[in-house]
This record gives sequence, structure tokens and C-alpha cells, in this order.
Amino acid sequence: MWLSCDLIHPQELPVKTYQFLKPICWDPEDFENTWNRPDALPWQSKKLAVPHRVEKIRRLEHGEPVLAMAVSSFTRHAFTCGRGGVKVWSLVGQVVEARFPESYLRVQTQGAYLRTCLLFSNSTALLTGGHNLTSVSLWDLTAPSLYVRAELPCAGLTCQALAASPEDNLAFAGFTDGSVRIWDLRNRSVVRNLPGHLNGAKSIAVKDQHIWTGGLDACLRCWDLRTTGEPQEYQFESQIMSLSPSPWEDWVLVGTANGQQWLQPSLGGQKHMVGCKDGTILGLKFSPLGQWWVSVGTDNLVSIFSMPMGTTVVQVPETSSIMCCDVSPSNHLIVTGSRDHASVYQITY
Repeated sequence: MWLSCDLIHPQELPVKTYQFLKPICWDPEDFENTWNRPDALPWQSKKLAVPHRVEKIRRLEHGEPVLAMAVSSFTRHAFTCGRGGVKVWSLVGQVVEARFPESYLRVQTQGAYLRTCLLFSNSTALLTGGHNLTSVSLWDLTAPSLYVRAELPCAGLTCQALAASPEDNLAFAGFTDGSVRIWDLRNRSVVRNLPGHLNGAKSIAVKDQHIWTGGLDACLRCWDLRTTGEPQEYQFESQIMSLSPSPWEDWVLVGTANGQQWLQPSLGGQKHMVGCKDGTILGLKFSPLGQWWVSVGTDNLVSIFSMPMGTTVVQVPETSSIMCCDVSPSNHLIVTGSRDHASVYQITY
């Protein structure tokens, strides 16, 4: 989401090389309804219904506020992004409190810091972006040593939101000046620059051939990637802090600064509210099959809501505001980021 990193280039790798992120599956049962059967529909899965219980199983001591994060079932790793860089944590074993990451992708440029990261859907690459960097960096997670495979130019811009197309061949970044940039990852070229929100493009979501951007101007915009026309605009009551597209249905979930959650029809139409939290919503994420979502923010609660009405089904308290969250592709883990650590939760159905 940001700018290019003078993070670590192939020729500048430290003496201690990073371990290869070897793909490892969880118990095969974890995937029987998701990636072994990609055509499975939510109502065909008994096991992957709405969570019955959520239990914290691990604490990752990042040491500074976790601004963004991601979890991979395919390699059993969690990625926690702070200002100083991204820490990579192994989720193998029974460690309750992890203090030492497997690797640390540091920011090397003086005066620069990260603000966000994005893990590709196939867990093969990681995007990082932030402030005072000349590009968004694309990290190769499949090589024997983790390194920056490509730099996506955005000098002079501060990146605060990232997204990628389902095929992982386009990257999107939202900046504090409100603009949005699209790159083709096959040749690292800039495909398009979108004029932005007045007070910054805080969040980005990609669904089908459309890109959705949520701004601090309380406006939700939808751009059709197939045309060069003006976007559709939807006004909200409060600043839009987080977006999550439904993986199966025609909805985009919107979380706002006043704690409201909305489902916006992705094909156009009237939005409707699906629950409210006592505080600003800082992160939202649909489950892989779209039957529920997790919502976090300044109310110090990890909350799970069910589709389609937004009924609260599980809430777990944390000790401070929760800034970000992710759900594993296996549908069995939730990971959240707080002021100095990340929490890994096991889901029971």
C-alpha cells in the first residue's frame, strides 16, 4: 500500500537468510469444503456454518501497534505489519505466547514507515506500503529467501490501503491524498490512476470487475474497471473505515467510524444496516464462504456477526482497541492486531 521500500533487496539480504515458507496444509478436513471443492455453496457445508465458540490459542508479541495483518492456512504463517516492518510468525506447534518471529521484513529507509500489507490469495506474495517510500513493494514468499521481487512506483504518496485482483495480476493502492493507483503486476506498469476522496482513500475492496473505495469523506465509490467513466457514489453518515466484499453474494460490507455496519448491494441498490458496535469499526472481514464476518474496533471486542441480518453470535473481549483482523482460508482461524500484539483465535462450529 505504499511506496516502494528500500526494504530488503535481493542483493542486500542480511547474513541470516529467511526460511522458505514451505506450503503445509492443516488437517485435510479443514479444506474439504473450501479449496478441494471450490464450487461448494454455504448451505452445503455443515462444518463451515456460523461459529459456535472462539478461543484464543496464541499471542504474537509484535512489540508495536499492529496496523495490518494476514494469515495463511497454506503455509501456517501469520503476518503482522507495524511501522518498522512486517513480522512473519509460524503457527506450527503449541506455543501460547510467541516472542520471536520466523523472519522480519524491515523498513530500511530512514524516516519511512509501513502502514499496511496485503497477502495474495494464493499466499505466494505479500504487498507492503507506507510513508516516505518510493513504491509499494512486492515480496516473493516462495523463494528460499524472502526478497522484494518488484517495486510498484508511487513516489511522493503515502499508501494506507491495498488490494489485489482475484487472479493476483493487478494491485491496487489507496493513498492519503485520496487517489487510487492500479498496477499490472506482469510488467509493473501503472494501468490507471483514479481521482480520489477528499480526505483520503482509507479502504479498498475488489469484487468481480469493480473496485470499491471507502473514504474519510464518508463516501463509498464504485469504479468499473472495464470503462473509463465516473464512479457510482454512495454517501454514508460517517467516515468509512473498512470494506469487505462477500465472496459469494452481491454485497460489499461497510464499517464506519460511528460503529455502523452496512451491506451495500454490489450491483447497485439500497444499502441496509446490519448491526452496530459501540465504537469506531477499524476492521471487517467476511469468512471464506460468506456466512459470517468478524468486526473489530475501539470497543475492544472481537465480534462475529451472521448473514444476512447481522445477528451477533460471538463476542470475545481484548484489553485494548483492535486495529485489524483476518480470517484464514481454512475458515478455522481468526487473527487480530492490537496495540502491541496479535491474537490467534481458534473457531469451533
